[in-house]
Amino acid sequence: MARSARYSSLSALSGAALFLLTSVFPLLPAASAMEAVDFREAVTRALSNNAIVSEAGQDAVAARRDADVARGHLLPSVRFDEKFVRTTVPAEAFGLKMNQEKLLASDFADVRNFNSPPPRNDFIATLSLEQPLFAPKAYIGYGMAKVEADARGQDLYRRKEDAVYRVITAILDVITARQFVEVADQGLSDAREHLRIAGSLEAAGMGLTSDVLRVNVAVASAESSKVTAENRLEIARRRLALAMGEPGARPVDVTGPPPEFPDPGPPGEEGTGASGRSDLRASSLRVANAGRNVRLRQSGYLPDVGLAAAYQVDAEDSPFSSDNRSWKVGVGLTWNIFDGMIREAEVGKALASLRRARAHDRGVRDQAAFEEAQADLGVKEATLRAEIARAALASAEEGVRLLTSRYENRLGRMVDLLDAQTALDGARAARIRAENDVRLSRAQRLYASGGLLSFAAPSEESGKGKIR
Repeated sequence: MARSARYSSLSALSGAALFLLTSVFPLLPAASAMEAVDFREAVTRALSNNAIVSEAGQDAVAARRDADVARGHLLPSVRFDEKFVRTTVPAEAFGLKMNQEKLLASDFADVRNFNSPPPRNDFIATLSLEQPLFAPKAYIGYGMAKVEADARGQDLYRRKEDAVYRVITAILDVITARQFVEVADQGLSDAREHLRIAGSLEAAGMGLTSDVLRVNVAVASAESSKVTAENRLEIARRRLALAMGEPGARPVDVTGPPPEFPDPGPPGEEGTGASGRSDLRASSLRVANAGRNVRLRQSGYLPDVGLAAAYQVDAEDSPFSSDNRSWKVGVGLTWNIFDGMIREAEVGKALASLRRARAHDRGVRDQAAFEEAQADLGVKEATLRAEIARAALASAEEGVRLLTSRYENRLGRMVDLLDAQTALDGARAARIRAENDVRLSRAQRLYASGGLLSFAAPSEESGKGKIR
């Protein structure tokens, strides 16, 4: 009776696990029904759809427009003005009449013509031109704007590398999770085979009921592991969709072979951290701009010289009838002699900003050198772990084969066989993770050295150049 109760409880446990497998996961999209992409397509779509890349792209566009604005301060400014004036202000009425060439000798005969003039109309059309001749702030500001546009272009290139690295990580996660599902299936199949063997021996009177019970628990555990593996696969597919910038993060599967990355070879004795990373180039450009900012503030001690010219048409009756045409041209100089020590404070602030930029540049270069050395060591570690994992898997498979044979011949214990099976399942998972860690570590090495985008998307290599 007790034995029947034990079988009943174990059957219920297995039935619950089977219910999860048959009722929950059919609700998830099937791999054959969902969209599948290969490595190149995933990278291309991420570079087109990723929100962070789009944001950085708009920052680069805005910086180029800032450079265009700064250049405009060096070019001529041409403006047309049209206005209508009606006045009885004595000085203005006299001036308008004179501008219209309608001043007569009789106007000077009576002083009331000046003190109480009648209302006067004037349509004034003016075409004016201004051209900076010597504008040091505008010159330096234009140079700074161009350099900042180049720096934003380098920022954009690095954001693209970030997006590619996230896609690679997500793709390898999907591949790893899918292989874990296969390992879970294989583990479940092995557990059911052990249950068959234990049941056959018990039925023949040569096995123990406790062995059957232990194997039933192992089968239930394997079914639970499969449920977890399939859930992780679903999450990994959605994470890939998120990295690709797909709306709603619908699950996306991976097709084709896993991406392979070049072996960086043995690491050097010292990492430089300056192997071509675009964020380091952006930092260098901003240090140079900080130096230009000092010159910009110092230029406040210099004068500004400009050319101004204007052509004016005055008419009393309508804007289309001309009473007089006049022009003027001149050169002006503006020199701020004393501004309450504002320039001195601005120069001091600019020097502090320059020192801060240099310190930041040194810090990011040290960080880059560390990341490059860390990535080198990561490649070495992952390669060795993959070799160890393959050897461990071979040993675990042989151990299970030997213990299965011993148990079938009543020379071994089921508990030992189950322990060996657990070790085999772990070795299978460890080999899968170790092999994908090798790929990920090589990708991380490319990312740390600034060569990931040129490898994954060679067409984006032009983004390394300066943006003009």
